[in-house]
Formats: sequence, structure tokens, C-alpha cells
Amino acid sequence: MKKSRRFFLPLLLVLFFLAPTKAWADTANFSIKKIDTPEQTKEADFYDILAKPNQNTKLVTNVINASNQSATYTVTLRNGVTNNSGQIAYVSRDQSNSGQTLNKLNPAAVKVTVPANSKKDVIIPIKMPATTYSGIILGAIHVEKEMAQQKQPTKKTQIVNHYGIEIPVVVRTMPSSAPQTKLQLKKVTAGLDMNKHSAVLATLYNESNWVLTPLKVDAKVYRKSNHKLLYSSHKKGLEMAPNSSFNYAIEPGDKPLKAGTYLLDMTAKSDKKTWHFTSEFTIKRATLKENAKDELKSPEKKQHLNIIWLIVGFSILLLILIILYLLYKLRQKSKE
Repeated sequence: MKKSRRFFLPLLLVLFFLAPTKAWADTANFSIKKIDTPEQTKEADFYDILAKPNQNTKLVTNVINASNQSATYTVTLRNGVTNNSGQIAYVSRDQSNSGQTLNKLNPAAVKVTVPANSKKDVIIPIKMPATTYSGIILGAIHVEKEMAQQKQPTKKTQIVNHYGIEIPVVVRTMPSSAPQTKLQLKKVTAGLDMNKHSAVLATLYNESNWVLTPLKVDAKVYRKSNHKLLYSSHKKGLEMAPNSSFNYAIEPGDKPLKAGTYLLDMTAKSDKKTWHFTSEFTIKRATLKENAKDELKSPEKKQHLNIIWLIVGFSILLLILIILYLLYKLRQKSKE
């Protein structure tokens, strides 16, 4: 029992920081609170549901309307994914996830109207997977308030503001046990990172039904021809949702990406497990040209480019002056 708790502790820590019992959206003036059901396995600020295969159960959340007027809320289940910052996030759908997702247990949305300065319980029925499921299903219960439509004075369109808050959900058909984690390197390409800066992107895939946390990654990129180290990246405190992938970005810094063949050497560590990957990849000129259309230059890069152009311009001007001076001296000699 102590062993299983030790392995499950990283997940609890992640969800503890992600999911307060109450969450407020200041401008929306509402909050939500988790209501425990008999299937809740422990005292926690997130839902931790343990139920049998094919069992019909439910999630219950209390929606608190702190405003002075009635409001309507939409309650849905969202799936746990890994964003490209290497952090867990929740989305309405995840087409890339081949495993079981929370949204599949109940894809329907529930609408509820809560009077001013009141609260109301909202029930989301869920149907457990048909077979025993090793690991966890990770997601969140998402509550969104639709604000009043605002008409644009110059256009015939309308803007609808949405404010949403959520509490993570863990669903299991088996008691917590030692996670059987498995990480894959799917591909390596040249692309753009989250800030739309040029980078080498290594796609990591958590093939297991467990949260991978904390995750530390060390990556190095070498030129294949001479094995010269060009780029490196070291990141820790990463986390991955079950059956999800993300693009680990290796930024080139002041050295721009160039066409050629390269070698990636990567080591990833989580808990007591270590994965080592090596991959040969090729960057094509056409790919760099296509990426450059959407790339945003950082202030440092812009300043660096401005300095380069300044040096080039000064050199050209100096060369012109030297040529003019030599021509002048030549003409003076010819006059003599």
C-alpha cells in the first residue's frame, strides 16, 4: 500500500496545484465547487473516481452565481492533454489521443441557469469503460458562463465573451498501483515553437495510461558530417498527460537553422525511469523557407540582424570611399 501511494504521489502534487476546491473568474463573478460522491476515493481538491467497468456513476459540481442577475452556464467534460510547453492542459476534444478519454464517458453538455446570488448542483452522468482499465483517465469538469452579446458599432458581427473554470478529474477502474510508464520519440523536424521562433521540434509521446511527472529532458543536436555540437536544451519540471504528445523545442539561439543532416541525442528522466533516444533527421531549404513566412523574430534576433546590416552597410560605404580615393589619386597622377 505504501508503495502504490509513493508512485501516485506525483499525480496528486500536480493536481493539487492545478485544482483548488473553489476557483473564481473575477470578471465573470462565479465559482465552482466539487461535490463528493460515494465513488470519490480520497479527500482531495480534484475528483478521484474509482468505479467498476460498465458502472453508471456521476460527477457533481456546485455552481455559485455571485452576481446580481441570473446567469446560464454550460458544463462539459474535457480531456487531459500535454501542451507544447510540456504542461498538462484540458481541451474539449483531442483527436490525437488513441486511448480512453474523459469526454468519451459523456460527450454531452449540460446547461444550467442559476438565479442571482444563488448556487445549484449540476450532475454529469458518466458511463465507465466496458473493461478493466489499467492506469487513469485524466480530464476536467469545465464550467463556462456565456456573457451578454456585445454589438459592434461599425460591423454587423457580434462578440460573445466566454469565461470558464475547471476542476481536474481522475477516473479509474482499478485501485492505484505502480505506474507502467512508456515514452517514445515519434519524429524530429524543423519548425516553430510556441512563440513562433525557429526551432528543432522533437515530438515526445507518453504511450502509457499514467501521468508522467516530473519529467526532465536533456537534448543535444549535432551536425552529422563532423559530429560538432550545435544546439542544446535542458528542461525540468515538465509533465505529460496519459496517451498524449507534445513538441519539445530545441531553440538554436544565435545560430540560425541551416539545411543539412543532423543527429539528435536526447535523454528523458521521470521518477526512476530513464529513456535515451538518438535520431538522424534532415532539414530541407524548402522547410526553412516555409517556416520563415510565419516566424516572429525575437527582439534579440532583430537587434543582431540590425547590427549585421549596419556592419555590411558601413563596409560597403568604406569600400566605395576607398575606390573613390584610388580613382582620385589615379587621376592626379595622369594629370602630372
